[in-house]
Amino acid sequence: MERLTEKNQMFKLHNHFDVARLLGHPAFDHLAKACLVYSEVHDHNLIDPSVHDWSKCFDYQMLLTKLQRVELEACVHAVVLFQAMMEKVPYFVPTLCKELKPLKVTGFRESWDTLLDQTNSDDKPHAKDAFSKYYTDFYKGMRNPIIHGRDESDIEKVNSIHTALVHDGMKAGWSAYDYLLTEAFRANGESHEPSWSSICAMHYIPEVFDSNKFPNLRELSGIYLKRYEDGLSAATDAD
Repeated sequence: MERLTEKNQMFKLHNHFDVARLLGHPAFDHLAKACLVYSEVHDHNLIDPSVHDWSKCFDYQMLLTKLQRVELEACVHAVVLFQAMMEKVPYFVPTLCKELKPLKVTGFRESWDTLLDQTNSDDKPHAKDAFSKYYTDFYKGMRNPIIHGRDESDIEKVNSIHTALVHDGMKAGWSAYDYLLTEAFRANGESHEPSWSSICAMHYIPEVFDSNKFPNLRELSGIYLKRYEDGLSAATDAD
C-alpha cells in the first residue's frame, strides 16, 4: 500500500503561477552564471588594463572575448526565460483575487497596461514606470532582437547585451510584478513583501550592480586590444 501511495504522488503543475516559477527561477540561474564570469575577470585583475604590460594584453583580450561569449550565452537564456515568465503574469494574477478582472487582450504590453490600470494605490505610478522601463529596455531592446531579429542591426543589439543590462531589466520587471502581487494580496486582506532581495539572495545575485565590479566586457576587450596594438606599433617604430 505504501508503494502504491508513493507511486501516485507524481509531480504536477497546479496553475499558471507554477508555470511562471518554472520559467522565472532558471532565468535567475542564468543571470547568476553570467555574474560568475566576472569572478575570473577579477581573479586575473583585468578591470584596469593599465596595470598590465602591453605585451600581455593580447592574451588578456582573447580571454575576455572567451568570457564575453559565456556571458552573452547566459544573458540570452536569462532574457528569453524571464520574458516568458513576464508573459504569464497578467493572466495568473487575476486568479488570486476577485478585484482584478480576467484579461480579454492578448498583446504583451496591452495585457500589462490593462491589469495595472485596474489597480489604484500610491505605488501605481512607480509600477507603471518600472514596467515601461522593462518594456523599452528589456522587451524591445533585448528580447525582440533575440527572438524576432532579422536585420544586421538586430545582431549588433544582441552583441551589446551584457550582465548589467539584463540585471537592470529584470529588476524593473520584478518591481512591476511585485506590485501586482501586492495589490492582489491586499484585495484579499493579505500582505506581500517585495521579494527582489530574497530572489537575488536565493540565486546568489547582487541586489545592486557596481559598474566597477561588472564592466562591459566587450568594451574592456577592445581597450586591451588597442593597448596591445599601440604597444606593438611603438616597439616596431623603436626598432
